[in-house]
Formats: sequence, structure tokens, C-alpha cells
Amino acid sequence: MPTDANPASVEKRLFSDQLMLEMGHALVDREIITRAQLDELMSRKALTGESLDKMLVKEKIAGERQVLEVLSELTNMPFRHIADLSVSHDAVTLLQPRAALRFEVLPVMAENGVITLATRNIPDQTTADSLRMLLNQAVEWILCMESDIAKSIKHFYGLGAETIDDLVQTGDAIPVEIDTSDVTLDEADEGIIKFVNQIIGEAIAMKATDIHMEPFRENLILRFRVDGILQNVPVPKGVEQFRRALASCVKIMADLNIAEKRKPHDGRIKVRRGTEEFDLRVSILPTPHGETVNMRILNAQQMFIDLSHLGLAERQMIPIRALAELPHGVILVTGPTGSGKTTTLYALLSHLTNNDVKIITVEEPIEYQINGISQIQVHQEIGLTFASILRSILRHDPDIVLIGEIRDSETADIAVRASLTGHLVFSTLHTNDAPSAVTRLIDMGIEPFLVSSCLEGAIAQRLVRRLCSACRVETTVEEPIMDEIRSLYPDRVDGATLYAAQGCPDCSFTGYSGRIGLFEIMVINDALRSTIVQARPSNEIQALARENGMVTLREDGWSRVLDGMTSVEEVFRVARKADS
Repeated sequence: MPTDANPASVEKRLFSDQLMLEMGHALVDREIITRAQLDELMSRKALTGESLDKMLVKEKIAGERQVLEVLSELTNMPFRHIADLSVSHDAVTLLQPRAALRFEVLPVMAENGVITLATRNIPDQTTADSLRMLLNQAVEWILCMESDIAKSIKHFYGLGAETIDDLVQTGDAIPVEIDTSDVTLDEADEGIIKFVNQIIGEAIAMKATDIHMEPFRENLILRFRVDGILQNVPVPKGVEQFRRALASCVKIMADLNIAEKRKPHDGRIKVRRGTEEFDLRVSILPTPHGETVNMRILNAQQMFIDLSHLGLAERQMIPIRALAELPHGVILVTGPTGSGKTTTLYALLSHLTNNDVKIITVEEPIEYQINGISQIQVHQEIGLTFASILRSILRHDPDIVLIGEIRDSETADIAVRASLTGHLVFSTLHTNDAPSAVTRLIDMGIEPFLVSSCLEGAIAQRLVRRLCSACRVETTVEEPIMDEIRSLYPDRVDGATLYAAQGCPDCSFTGYSGRIGLFEIMVINDALRSTIVQARPSNEIQALARENGMVTLREDGWSRVLDGMTSVEEVFRVARKADS
């Protein structure tokens, strides 16, 4: 296939019915489609006027890549993956966002009076002439996947570029009608509300957990937290003049007072994207340059509610299940904010939920509702604290109690005593590793002998980003790191392929897509109980736990690196050395 030929030296063929027919015959010759399928599609094409290549892809008769590869051969237009191209920002600025969106093209480079455009569609003569006159340059073409083009236009021109362009031209910054029924129905909204819906829709599509809209003196910064990391989202030029209107629009959607701009606000927005419903928890704070907006995105349908979905290795599932099925005791999940502790606790509860047990939770706030479990929300302002709720629920004869977080000595004391009276208690602590959970409880005033008697296990966890399978690249690592990995997994290092992040449209050019958990599971045995009674420091508890088979967070991270699931950089980011 002549994809490496110099585009300027090869005659190009533009869109025509004859070209589509030749493509169809080529696909038949390659046994990708049948003659009957081609004849049937050509008959329908005569009635609908839809192009054959789009019909083939839309109806999943042929893959988009297969179609584009054939078209590339027939037209001499190179077929490329955008991740393999070096897109010039100078070239991008030569074409207005409105034109890029209308023609679905992305400028790649401009040299010697010739501009190269990436496109999903074979252009017809009218399109080619329009772009040539608009750019006042000769045009060459590269074929790319449709999703690559769409994602790249958003990346290089900014989210909602056409909407902001309309607002800049009309000066209309006041939303007339609010309709958040479905954030994907852009055509139903005008002005600022349309742009806000585009922001929310894009955040959901990227599986973001938070949206940050931050106004400054001369610009507006939009960021999404994706896979635990904040990512800047490109916004179009001119959006900064609407930063106050954007905050007001969000406040209207959350049913907040738009006239009050001096105080913080909290509210909620319910939206749909297709068939999925989402709950957005809105927080607004005043700043000198306008109100900064945070929207936390919650989707119960995406919540992991099964142990098998946590990404635990089989060797880790055995102790986790054993801890979850104990009749009584305290089990703690530790880690910083955003490390997935709540997800793990919900998965454990889901594993235990049945008609034979009564489960009650005390949470602040209740993020996801689970059928079959009584969930109670803390309200500090009316005196409904963790401790006061716990005193009451123990009279409701629960078998299992979940405490959202042990924050003070009173809550810790009630949790310990509940476990000693025959209840299984799950909770969380903010500690760096599993052994530190022991010393934290003792620091809170719990006697060492009580900790030794009630604590059955501690699970520390972190979340690392999963490498994008579409663009990850093989890599080598420094010898000291390899020595550390080799000392832990000598049988797995030889022949293992390590990968690094690269970046492509599939992963929003980050190199990562999704997250997996790293786990450090400490099951309390007699030897550890003896050490805990003596109130020994956490490093001694950790050393003994490792002797008894505990795998640290960093060691689990190296295992995931050898599996090709994450990168060395991600392990460094979340897990320190055990002896440091």
C-alpha cells in the first residue's frame, strides 16, 4: 500500500460513485463482504443517497480500518493513525474551528504553500475547492479514523469551539432556557447552557470524576480529573469573557441563588447521557475573578460492586475473602483520599449481602445506594455524628457495620467494642500503609490489648493508571530498578516486556486509560498480635508481616509492571520503598 509515498507527487482521486463502486468490488475480492451484501447496499444507496463507505461502517458489515485501507489504495491518499503524526499547532491555526468541524478535517502540517489535512471522508470536488479557497493554499490529504479526527479536533481547537465562536459573534451570554434532561442533545440548547452541557458530556465520556472550572484575570481554565490525575482540557479562544455567565448557568442548573456571589454554594444536578443517569455534586467558591466551580460526577452504574471487579490477583482474593467472611472483628481499609477505599468497602459488602445478615452503614456522605443495606448519613450540624449513630444502630441487631471513616477516639472506641460484642466492623483510616493502621488506633487512645483482640486485618491500597493498550510502547528501565524487581520476582523478569506511556486520541493523549488497584493485605496472626500488645512501632509490625507473606504496595506495583498493565512511573508516583 503506497502510504509512504510523497503526497505531493501522487495524483489523488476524489469522491465519486465510481470510486465507491470500486471500493465495494475490492472488499468483495478480499472476502470482507459478499457480492449479495454489496448489491443490497447499492440498491439502498440509490434510494437514500448515503455513501457506501459510511453504510458499511455504520451497519458493521466492514470495519472502518478495512474500508479506509482499501480507499487509501484506490486514491493514493495515505492512511495513518493520528498518534503517529506530528500535528503542527501553526497549521491548526490556519483553519477556523467552524470550518474544521463542518468539514471534519484537522490540519496536520503546512509547508511550501501546501497544507496537509487529515480526514475521515474522501473529499468531493466541492469540499476540496472550498477548503483550497478558504486556506488559499494547495491541499493534500491523509485518511484517519473518524474517532481520531473527532477527538483531535476537540484537543487542538478546544471543547465546544463552535458554540463559543457563536457566542463571541452574537454576544449572547445569557441562557434563556434550562434543560438538563440529556447532555448529549446539544441541538436542544442554545448559548451558555449548550456549552455547559458539552463540558459535562465530554467529562462523562472521558470517565472523569471531577470537573473544575477556574476563572482567572485573563483566562478560564477547564480541568477534568481522569484516572485520579487532573488534566487540562483545551478551551476555545474567547471563552474567558463568559466565565461569570458559566458559573451563573451552573448555579441555575443546581437550583442555587445566582444573585449571591460572595458566599460558597453547594448543590446537585441530575443529568442523563443517553440511557445513563448521573448525579453531579456541585460546589462553588468565590474568587477575585469570579466563582470557581467544581462538579463531582457520580454514576452508580459504573460503581464496582463485586470483588472480582477490583483487579485483585488470585493470590490476593484468598485473604480478602477470608477476612470478609469472618464472624466478628475489625477490618480496616487504609489510604489517602481518592485511593478507592469506598469502592473496596462497597465490593466487600456486596459480597456479603444476603438474606441471612443485616448490614448497616454510617457514611458521610452516602455516595452510592446499595439495595438490601440500611445506609445512614451523618449530619454534624444537628449532632448526628458517627459516634452518636453507632450507639443507636448497635441496638438494631446488625451483623455487619460499616463506618465510613474512623476520625476520632470516640468512634474508634465504639467500633472496637462493637467488634468485641460479636459484630463484623468495616471502616477506613488515612494511613500510608497497612501496619500503620495499628499504631493509628493506639494513638487514638485504644489500648494495645484491645487492638490486638479485635483487629483481624488491614488493607492498604492505591490506584495507578492503566497503560493505554492502543499506544503503549516497549521500554527499558534503569538497572537499579530492574535489580529491585529482579530481587522480588526472579522467575518473571527474564523475557518480560516492560511498557511506557505514549499518548493517542483513544486516551486523550495521556498514555493511560482506566485505573487498577495496588493492594497491601495484612492478615493479623498470633505473632502479629503479640507484637501489637507490646505497642511496637509500625516498621517492626511491617517487617514481621512481610516475613509472614505480606506483599507491600510497591511490590504489588512491580508485579503489575511485569504484567504490562502499568508503568514504572506510576508505581513511583503512589508507592514508596518499604524501608524508606
